[in-house]
Order: sequence, then structure tokens, then C-alpha cells
Amino acid sequence: MNRRTEKGFSLVELLVATVVGGIIMAGIYSAFMSSLNVFSSQQEISQMQFNAKAVTSFLKEKLANAGSGVPADVPIPPIAFLNNASTVSTTKYLNGADAIQIRMYGNVGEAMIIKNYNEHAANLRLEQPNPVDVNPVNNQNTSVGNLLLVWSPGTTNYALVEITSVAEVATGGSGTGNDTQVNFSPGLSIYNYPGGLGGAYSGGLAMMIDQSAMSTFTFFVDTNRVLRMADGAFDLQNPTASTNVAALPLLDNVEDFQIQIGYDTNADNIVDNWSWTYDPVANNPNINQALVLRCYLLCRSQRTERFVNNVQRPDIDPADGVSYAGAPDNVRRRMYSFTIQLRNRLN
Repeated sequence: MNRRTEKGFSLVELLVATVVGGIIMAGIYSAFMSSLNVFSSQQEISQMQFNAKAVTSFLKEKLANAGSGVPADVPIPPIAFLNNASTVSTTKYLNGADAIQIRMYGNVGEAMIIKNYNEHAANLRLEQPNPVDVNPVNNQNTSVGNLLLVWSPGTTNYALVEITSVAEVATGGSGTGNDTQVNFSPGLSIYNYPGGLGGAYSGGLAMMIDQSAMSTFTFFVDTNRVLRMADGAFDLQNPTASTNVAALPLLDNVEDFQIQIGYDTNADNIVDNWSWTYDPVANNPNINQALVLRCYLLCRSQRTERFVNNVQRPDIDPADGVSYAGAPDNVRRRMYSFTIQLRNRLN
């Protein structure tokens, strides 16, 4: 009888094969996870770039139209601007970031002569050259619910009030035709910032602004690093007011939003002064002389990456008094910048 000899793997051989196979699988898994992380990171960066470019294009379109509808020689500012908005509200605005509000005025009426303006009594009296006013908006120069822009030619003094009642009154004096008595109680609109004509004022001009045709946009970064836009009445100085419209999200993971303003101080349509800072109370520099905006948007990735080492956040605005000297982190950042000329500043 023949004896068959069967051979197999020994226990030692099986252990060695298992260990070697485990090492190979671990290497494959590590390479796969590394590739997956790289792919996810690149996908996140691509999505961030796509979203940021779309938002910057949207910002350029809106900001360029700031102040449109009102002639450049009428001294209502094309923008309302908060340098380092967190000095106004640390619960609403991102530390160090700027906030900006723009208005497009749409249809405006004809200029009318002011006989007198009384802020405390919340009324003004307009001299009408003809018994019937003609206005391309709604066939009236003054109507309840619309805004009335009051200004002093040759100065930067203005007021913007919301009309609450209108009455025709006897002319008296040397006026011709009927005068118009306009009330704007309960007082000045939130749009009147900065500026103002004082408690009592005589002379100057006024024109009606069709409020239904006016657009207001406010842009700011909140404390969660979300760039937001408010489409409608929004008080920059009181961002938590219950009367403010909701601020909708535009872009996540925004670390900074900075605006540098170019001023034309000698009325030659050429920027001769660039400034990071602005005092809205003192109107310094004079925001009516703003000609160009240079905007910076700093975005970051959501996740950290081990291959991105010792990245320090850049300080875009050296004049905002905010330091970013903390420990470097491991995130990717992209800076987006653009320069626009305010459309209604063109002569």
C-alpha cells in the first residue's frame, strides 16, 4: 500500500502571511484615506472658490449701483459704512470686519424750493411754482408714504424724511401758486445717517423719492462667519432692532470683510485719498466724496489639513485696531478682492 503525504501551511507561516497581509492592507487603507481626504479637501476648496466668486460678482453688481437715481451734486451719501462694525455690536458683527449699506433710489421727483423746515415740529413747507405739481413717479411731487430728500446746495447737509401727511396751504408772502405743508412725524427716518439740517432751517431744495422703487441692501459678516445680506430697511447702528428685515446668508466660512474707500476731495473725478477708516458721526472723511470702493473678502476651508502647516491669518486692514497674532492653524484660505467705481459718482 502506498502512503500519501499531505503538506499544508504551518502555524508560523499562517501568522507571517497574516501579518504581511495586514501591513499591505493597512498601507492600502492609509493611501485610500489620504487620497479621500485630499479629494474631499479639493472638493471643498473648489466649492468655496465657486461660491466666493459668485458672491463677489453679486457684490460688485450691487455696490456699483450705490446711490443710483439721485444726481451726483445732491449731497446724500451713496453708502453708509461701518469700519470695524463690531465696535457697534459685538453680538451681531464679526470682530474686525466692516459692514456696508447701499441704496438705489429709482425714480425721483423734481427739485422744489423749501420755505422752511422744522425738525422738532416734524414739518416743512415747500414753495410750488405751479398750482399743479408734475412728477414722473405718480403725478405728484409729494405723497404720503414716500421719502422727501431735503438738502442745502453747496453743502453736505441733508435730511431724508418719510412723509406722513400733505396739505395745500395759502402761499403768502412773495410765493406764487399754492404751497405744500408736509409732515414727517414721528421724526427723521433711519435713512438720515449721517447728516441733518438742524432744528430749524430755511432755504434749500427738496425732491421726492418713490420709496416703492428704492432698494436698500446691507452686507455684513456675523459672529458665525457668515456673510449676510439684508434686502430692505436695516439700521446699521442698531442691527438687533425688531424693525430690521431678516439678513439672509450669502456665504459661509468668511473670516474677514474689509472695505477701503477712495475719495475725490477736489471734485475732479480722480481719487486722491484712500482710507481704511471712517467716522460716521463726524462724517470724516467726507463720505459724500466717496468715488471708489476696494473690497476684500477672506474665505477659509471648513476642515483643517495636516499637510497645510503654520498658516497665519492675514491682517487685511492695518488700521482697524484688531490683531490676529494667535497660533497658526491648518486651514486653507483664499482672498478675493475687487475695485468698483460708484455709478452715480460719474459725471
